[in-house]
Amino acid sequence: MALVLLILTAGLPLLDKALGSGATPLAPGAVLSLGTERAGARPVTFSVPSGGWMLETAETSLANNVELSKSGVYFSVSVVVPLAPVNPRDLWDGLGRIVAAGGRSRLRAQPVPITTAHGLTGLTGHLAGRERSGMATVFAGATLGAAATASGRPDAYRRLAGEVEAMVRTLTISAPAP
Repeated sequence: MALVLLILTAGLPLLDKALGSGATPLAPGAVLSLGTERAGARPVTFSVPSGGWMLETAETSLANNVELSKSGVYFSVSVVVPLAPVNPRDLWDGLGRIVAAGGRSRLRAQPVPITTAHGLTGLTGHLAGRERSGMATVFAGATLGAAATASGRPDAYRRLAGEVEAMVRTLTISAPAP
């Protein structure tokens, strides 16, 4: 029995460390691209403003979404491929339904307009849930859209809110190559 306890208490953490956490550290200024690759490029990009952010490789599929984490805050960007032309309000309403269906969070109040450093316009607002707070942002391009969400414990999110907003403001959507 003592051997079993020794293996469980010492062996499992060592095994976990040897296998890795499934997260890769990102350098400040790292540019991440997602969406279906065409002509060697992915249509949605954003950059990481500061160190300490980790790419959650197990939760990331570059064709669809990227998830980052830092100090208990999770930041996700997803590509939205609409079946018909959409605008940011349509995407916001759809995201609200998706978030509510998850049962852990809700979009709060009305969204406000946001413009990225590259002139992309969208809507942003607060995300709240049981012991969680954060933000959600949506952008609609001509043929693609993007949704960004971030959440964590309220104190952790407050500390990183500026970094999250900085990442959102770097987001671009380019027209897919033919």
